[in-house]
Amino acid sequence: MSERRIEEQDYFLPCPFCGDCELEIIESEFEDNQGGEGLTVYCDCGAQGPAARTEEEAILKWNSRFKS
Repeated sequence: MSERRIEEQDYFLPCPFCGDCELEIIESEFEDNQGGEGLTVYCDCGAQGPAARTEEEAILKWNSRFKS
């Protein structure tokens, strides 16, 4: 599984569960909505965002989660 630490210049929201800002982009174990494997933003607490095809899309999906 390839991993990439999110760099400081990448903008992302902290984890909604633990508040951590040390996130990674990893290969997703889930398929994206087009049926292919993708990438996801992942936190050490186990939270992860939706699958995406690119790193930029993964960050966008992570940041676009529902806010109550």
